[in-house]
Amino acid sequence: MSAATNTASPARGRGLNPYGNERRRRLPEWRTLLWALVIAGGCMFLGLVCVVMGDMVAQKPVFFVVLPVALVVVFMFLANPKSLLFTIILLRAIGNPVLEEARFASFGGLGGLMNLAVILLAVVFWMREPRRIPRVAWMVWVPFIAMQAVGLLYSPDRLPELRTFLGTLSTMAMFVVAFYVVDDWTSFDRILKLVIWSSVPVAIYTLIAIARGDVHISNDPAAMGRYKGPFSHPNILAFYLVLMQGVLLYLWKNARTLANSTTAQRLAMAFYLLILLALLGATKTRSAWMAAGAMFFLYGLLFERRFLLYLLLVPLLALLVPDIRDRVLDIGQGNVVVQYAKLNSFTWRRVLWEDAIAWMAPMRYAFGYGSGGFFFNSPTFFSLSGGMTTGAHSVAVQMLFDVGVVGLAAYYWKYWRAGQIFWRFRREDALLSAMFIALLIGYVVVSLSDNMLSYLVFNWFFWFVMGAGCAIVCHEKADIGRRPRRVVRRVARPWAVTEPA
Repeated sequence: MSAATNTASPARGRGLNPYGNERRRRLPEWRTLLWALVIAGGCMFLGLVCVVMGDMVAQKPVFFVVLPVALVVVFMFLANPKSLLFTIILLRAIGNPVLEEARFASFGGLGGLMNLAVILLAVVFWMREPRRIPRVAWMVWVPFIAMQAVGLLYSPDRLPELRTFLGTLSTMAMFVVAFYVVDDWTSFDRILKLVIWSSVPVAIYTLIAIARGDVHISNDPAAMGRYKGPFSHPNILAFYLVLMQGVLLYLWKNARTLANSTTAQRLAMAFYLLILLALLGATKTRSAWMAAGAMFFLYGLLFERRFLLYLLLVPLLALLVPDIRDRVLDIGQGNVVVQYAKLNSFTWRRVLWEDAIAWMAPMRYAFGYGSGGFFFNSPTFFSLSGGMTTGAHSVAVQMLFDVGVVGLAAYYWKYWRAGQIFWRFRREDALLSAMFIALLIGYVVVSLSDNMLSYLVFNWFFWFVMGAGCAIVCHEKADIGRRPRRVVRRVARPWAVTEPA
């Protein structure tokens, strides 16, 4: 009996007896209860999601893909953030119809999830390498996003404007993440090619729409016959195509492409550029036509004079198309504001801007009426509103009305600082400097007469390209954000008293 006891005691002490360690391996009661509550809560959440998704799928079948896509986005975010970023860039434009259809009125649906994913990607990249982005690059966006946040505090309609602010924050995130995927000239060219490849499905989609006659529906007869592609408005497609043309022109004509590409590849780039120009004509967006013409004019003036001849031939050939000719001639009609007169788009905008500026109180000139103030108050001050809300159709007027002169200065500061970065690189790569500055100027010009801040997809691609350009400039020119030191020369004073050696 004692022997058995002696043999059992060491076994129990060494942990060989499972019964002896049963109490030691048992989890505490509070942890068991916590895990049970977590599992029960997860089951209830999934059940609620299934019920809600079932009701939504019955109304819109597109909601059937929301949950799988959300799970894929979460998995890619945890597994490989850069792959998720490249996937978003490649598919965001062509996937816009699905995202627009799968939209919730409260928080934006699948598109809101994409915005959140991009913001979190920027945060993750920044936390890994906080010094990757120089101070001069931060100063491109920080003043503007700060004024947008301040304007949100006294906004007359905060919930919709909060979604707008998150969209603007995601646009800034696209600018930030570009610094973490551009390391050298090879990665820079690869990123620009990825942007161009993302436009190929958009071009195919638009060509199919033109073949089927799927035009944009508008109340303005002069605006009928316009094509919008996968976007919600023809203007978004037009500005997107202008950006793609600028990027493609740079890839086609830079020294690295000329040295490493074949003749067939360069011909393919030229052919695709012609397709993009034809699609731009189908949008009937006159401001985008002028922006593209100014960009090609600047390139021809600085680098290849034969492009100036092409620039003269393209408008003449375009005027042979009746729809384009009618769109151009529409500028000269409807310029007189009288009762029951049909105004053209520019005259209608001019009346809107004059009414808005005249209605503003002088004390509001500094900081405005808050984010979304123009849209919220438009039925009050616009004489042609008919009780309906409307956008400003001008970023300058919108910024002045919403966040005042301070916010308007912060908006233009963004382009000024980005232009300074590219200007400092003109001796190292004149083509990059000229093309990116031309895109910046084109954006500023078209924003004078359009709601550019509402075109989220275009803004994503535009500022991602600008971020890639700033990244390669800051990488190649490390002193881009530093001011040159002033050399103080000491002049000998002949009247100074010196001691003998």
